[in-house]
Amino acid sequence: MVGSRSLAKAFGLFILVILCLWGLWRVIQRPTLPAPSAPMITRVGTALHVRADSSLSKRLIVEPVIVATLPHLIEVPAELTPAPGHDVNIYSPVTGRIINIAVQPGQTVQKGEILARVLSGDLAQARSDQKKAQAALNFARLTYNRTKAVMAAGGNAVKDMQSAHNDLIQAEAEANRAQQHLEAIGEGRNDDAAHHGLLITSPVNGVISSVNIGKGQQITDISNALMSVVDLSDVWVSAHVPENLIPQLRPNMTLTANFDGQTCSGPVTSQSPVLHNDTRRIDLYLRCANPDNNLRPGQFTTASISVPERQQILLPKTALVMNNDAVTVMVETAPHVYRRRQIEISYDEGPNVRVISGLKAGEHVITHGAILLNDN
Repeated sequence: MVGSRSLAKAFGLFILVILCLWGLWRVIQRPTLPAPSAPMITRVGTALHVRADSSLSKRLIVEPVIVATLPHLIEVPAELTPAPGHDVNIYSPVTGRIINIAVQPGQTVQKGEILARVLSGDLAQARSDQKKAQAALNFARLTYNRTKAVMAAGGNAVKDMQSAHNDLIQAEAEANRAQQHLEAIGEGRNDDAAHHGLLITSPVNGVISSVNIGKGQQITDISNALMSVVDLSDVWVSAHVPENLIPQLRPNMTLTANFDGQTCSGPVTSQSPVLHNDTRRIDLYLRCANPDNNLRPGQFTTASISVPERQQILLPKTALVMNNDAVTVMVETAPHVYRRRQIEISYDEGPNVRVISGLKAGEHVITHGAILLNDN
């Protein structure tokens, strides 16, 4: 009886051990569920904390704010004009008739080259006056010398000597006036002009830009230009700056203009002192060498005016995040901690913008990937 009970107890104990081992085995074999991971972004007040080991953190590029001095570019319409003093209108100094025209528009001429001939009664009168004045001068000089010799011999009065000297002075003055009149006309020393007309010559090297006369035409008004010669060795770029942009202009500006593959660039040569009433603009000028005469006055283009600026903060446009109507950036205030900040900018051509206010040099902002935080 006692043996049976001992056997039953041993069997029960065996069953209990089996059950414990089976329960332990089930616990060991049960799959372990991963613990929930921390969120990639946590908001604490206005700060966004990005988990350092997250995939989001790897996509954010943080760079320091840089300060640079870059010129501000203003684009305005521009045109080529003749250099001051290089566009010359040719006039006849006397009335008369055109007997020959030696040039045509577009022709290149050299200084002193004959452009036209004018047959003029005024010129004939001037040459006649010069010859009579010269003859009177020669006679007055002979008379004075003779009177001087007679007086030295004691056969003349002092008043005769004084009268002869006065006549000589007046004759010299008249001869000089007549000669200068001929020289002012332009043919004062050319005997050919008396028979073949007044020679109209070019005062500069250049190109004939217009001819306003015809052979046989009468010149009745010497204030009308016969033709025009323009010297194209230098031309000026005239950039037209509107009134609202004038406050942006500064000293030491440079100007650049492109004309059919040729670039004119350099410091602004000069600028007009007053505003044009009709266009409400001022002109900035740049002298441009034109040795091959490829640039022609009247050509239009767009000129870029480079205006020196003070140091400014620059940001890549990829750092900008729009928040309603405000322009913002994500500023890193601590490692992997970012705050949204509103800034004021000035848009420019190119990949960067100028920051007018809202950032300081040395601060760190997200330059790429900030849009990923925009909805948080």
